[in-house]
Amino acid sequence: MRLGLKLCGLVICAATGCSDDGVVAADAESGANTSGASTDDGELTATASDSAPTTDPTGLPGGSTGGLTDTAGPGESGDTSDESTGDTGPTRGVLPDPVPKSGVAYVAHFLANDLRWYRTDGDAPATGGSIDLGAITHDLALDDVNDRIVVAQDVAQRVVLYGLDRPDGPEDAVEDPLELGALDISTAPRFVRVDPYHERLYIVADDTAGGTGMMLLHTIDTTDPTNPAVLSTVTIPATTSLDVDGPRRLMVLFHGATDEVFAYDVTGDEPAQIGDPIDLREPYPEENNTAFSARSLTLDPWHARLYAARSQSALSELIVMNYPDALPGEGQSYADVAEFSLEAIADPFDLSVDISERPGILDAFTPLPSPEDFLVFLTAGAWNGTVPSGTLVTMSDESGEGPLMLETGCEDHEGFGCFIQDYAGGAPIAFLQTDGAACRDWTHGVVVTTGLATPEDEPGQVMFFQYEDDGATAPWLAEGGNLPAAAFPIGALCH
Repeated sequence: MRLGLKLCGLVICAATGCSDDGVVAADAESGANTSGASTDDGELTATASDSAPTTDPTGLPGGSTGGLTDTAGPGESGDTSDESTGDTGPTRGVLPDPVPKSGVAYVAHFLANDLRWYRTDGDAPATGGSIDLGAITHDLALDDVNDRIVVAQDVAQRVVLYGLDRPDGPEDAVEDPLELGALDISTAPRFVRVDPYHERLYIVADDTAGGTGMMLLHTIDTTDPTNPAVLSTVTIPATTSLDVDGPRRLMVLFHGATDEVFAYDVTGDEPAQIGDPIDLREPYPEENNTAFSARSLTLDPWHARLYAARSQSALSELIVMNYPDALPGEGQSYADVAEFSLEAIADPFDLSVDISERPGILDAFTPLPSPEDFLVFLTAGAWNGTVPSGTLVTMSDESGEGPLMLETGCEDHEGFGCFIQDYAGGAPIAFLQTDGAACRDWTHGVVVTTGLATPEDEPGQVMFFQYEDDGATAPWLAEGGNLPAAAFPIGALCH
């Protein structure tokens, strides 16, 4: 059963002729500004871990090749070299194959130093192990091509790269993550993103010199993760929501102060803005007494789609937008082959109707698409009859052209959705709040969600769901219950 509403798409184009506006270049070593705005507080120092390997910089044994295709279609280049930077990446003009999930989910915490991992490849979810990161975590990023995880520690002002083990199957034990290298930063790192195909790490950090409206973007070469090299430091509009399309070398961010989307070409060592910013309120104009926010912006390179969680109380929904799917050829950048634009695709929630008369949610956190299908999950907040509770919502787009349809899921909330709950003996005993930390293991058909404790400095929980190809979803319990997390799980990544 599906519940859905068809709406017309809306295309918004970024004007051409604005390649660098909003990006201020800086000298990566001295912090000296080449364009006028100070970036002195953005100095980075790379350090290699004492335990890091000296001969194999790719991480632990068993690393994936990333499934890169070595054949080109008609009119496509088979050259894997990038003439602008000299590095190696996916065949230009050809999308790489998605990397299968290994069946291990990692969870980090905002009020504890733990990095914990869980198995999603067995007959039931299982605890894998944990390490002490030495500081609390603000953000995580996964490089599944090179089997690495990146941890941003804002309080410690440090970004750390770890190599990950890739088990051969459920019976194969997972080795502890191995610290490879680190970057000490003079301002707090808030967010990290990776382009695994070109081994680039992007760090968004506070800009104490530029004011509250700007942040620093550090571009790092991680070809040798034991010695990450700073390529550039620029200023960008302040953001809490951004992502990178690695095959297209495209970065997109949401600037909450103006509700605009900025796009950047990151082919070179310094990002270059593509066109003018796009007003996200044009296709999403509805107003209430809650501020508009687009959380957890996510780019799906295989479908050329942008997802974000619209958090606006009763106007919350899933933002879904197509962007041009052109792939750069040899010696080209994305800006050479496409004019960046966004086409809105309707989700199932008709905001023109009062929430009392339609299916709806009261908050939205994290979209979870897959490169292998058009099934999308969203961690959200929904009314449980007493208070809003953590919820997993399932949507699908069978045609690949929209609109998205609402799948019944567990049917916990108004005939759809799955509440994130505490369990005992296989039965739900309490509703849980969530901060949205979640991930999706599409290889094994598992969604990993997290629940917060009350008070929040007490241990949280990790709740698992299994799903079928048609979106049918059900709780997946470990001996009748969830598995424990540490205090305030803030990030989850399925490797």
